[in-house]
Amino acid sequence: MSLLRHLFLPHHTNNQRARILHPTALGIIIGVFALFQVVLTQITKYNPDILGYASQISPSEIVRLTNSQRADQGLPALKMDAQLSAAAAQKASDMFAKNYWAHISPTGTQPWYFITGSGYTYRYAGENLARDFADPNSVVNAWMDSPTHRENIMSNRYSDIGVAVIDGNLDGRDTTLVVQMFGTRLSEGAAKVSGTSAAVVMAKAPVIAPTVIPSPFPTAMPATQSFTLAKTEIPPVSNINPFNITRVVSLSILGLLAIVLLVDVIVVNQKKLYRWNSKSMAHFIFIGMLIVAATTIIRGQIL
Repeated sequence: MSLLRHLFLPHHTNNQRARILHPTALGIIIGVFALFQVVLTQITKYNPDILGYASQISPSEIVRLTNSQRADQGLPALKMDAQLSAAAAQKASDMFAKNYWAHISPTGTQPWYFITGSGYTYRYAGENLARDFADPNSVVNAWMDSPTHRENIMSNRYSDIGVAVIDGNLDGRDTTLVVQMFGTRLSEGAAKVSGTSAAVVMAKAPVIAPTVIPSPFPTAMPATQSFTLAKTEIPPVSNINPFNITRVVSLSILGLLAIVLLVDVIVVNQKKLYRWNSKSMAHFIFIGMLIVAATTIIRGQIL
């Protein structure tokens, strides 16, 4: 009991500050968490049967949530298109194979290469990307919170949608890529939009840059070009995966620190201890940095 009081409550044994809030203790927590991440990565990499890496994101649910957002705005539902889904799967496979996270590959291959290569002849096309998300709601909500990604989801230019969710290793780290492709076939484009031409949209935010492109086809990409689609194995859904484990551990650590800090403030006020100094401010800043770091880990990225 005395040990718990020493660790979590202001007391004369810890100089009236919970030991867990001391700089050395916070440093140990960071070190242990970093070691935990390394061990988790190694287990995932070398023992997939013990800790399988599998997403809980299904393409059909991404489509359903996307159409739900469109319905809220009175827009018609997008039709799931097998060719666009094949193009999305090939784009994800290409990112893993060439180890890049971008709309355009290091060799200059653009999204439209995969769309036309799947046999889909488009007038309008667009792409949204996401990675490091553990559930479909988080993916779609992140896209909707970004004005440029939202524009793709809500655009009345599109009739069709294709989605691929692929697990793999990117930059030496296991992750899940979600590729969402939109399109309107060339034969349908005139009926949807007349008298206007769509402009290429490339956002300039650091990790947000969905693109929209109109006809004609890119000069380097004739409509007849094709490629062989890679066969992609989708692992079974698992409730235990690195994303969920990292999320639980991160939130648990932050929750514990928040509770201890709150109790610390209450006890200090009750005892009338004046302890607001540079170290106190440093603790708040440090914990704030932990929150930012954990948020970055928990929340995925969109592009």
